[in-house]
Amino acid sequence: MSIPRRSQVEKKRLSSFTRKGLLEVPSPTEKDWPKDDESDYVFKDSGQEMDSLPQPYRMINKMVNLVFDQSWKVIQERDALREAELSRIQPVTYPPHVENKLSKMPNCMAVSQDYVFIGGAKGFSIYNLYSAKQICIWEKLKVDVTSIWTTDLGNEILIAPVDEMGIARLFYFYKDSLFLIKAINEASSL
Repeated sequence: MSIPRRSQVEKKRLSSFTRKGLLEVPSPTEKDWPKDDESDYVFKDSGQEMDSLPQPYRMINKMVNLVFDQSWKVIQERDALREAELSRIQPVTYPPHVENKLSKMPNCMAVSQDYVFIGGAKGFSIYNLYSAKQICIWEKLKVDVTSIWTTDLGNEILIAPVDEMGIARLFYFYKDSLFLIKAINEASSL
């Protein structure tokens, strides 16, 4: 009886899996084990290993990765700006209830209590802040009012308009009535 011989291919296959040479039996204590083998050994997953691409494809891969990274940075910046915009407290806006057309171009304006004081050509006028109705007008000047100041005194208001000649007048406004108190820097006529 003869023993069947294995084929040459099977021998080569088996020989690639078997180690040639004498086997060393390690000593039973860990102290005697070589330390170099542990540091040199690296776990590799054969499925994770990527083949090296040829040169033109590597350049294309680098460019695609660069475009992706730059677009991701832009997306993150826009997201941060949007979050900052949403976190801001928006001020309350009040739309106008009444529109008031002025007959002349105003030079200056002041607000005190519930009134708006508008200085213009030949004098100034007083409007109610809420109803936009003209309460009082003073047009006895021969020059334009260039600036106007107001001071709140409780129920009364002091008004100081200054005209183009540098003459300041002091007015007293109380209960929708206007009174001239004094003119300052006015040249007296001889």
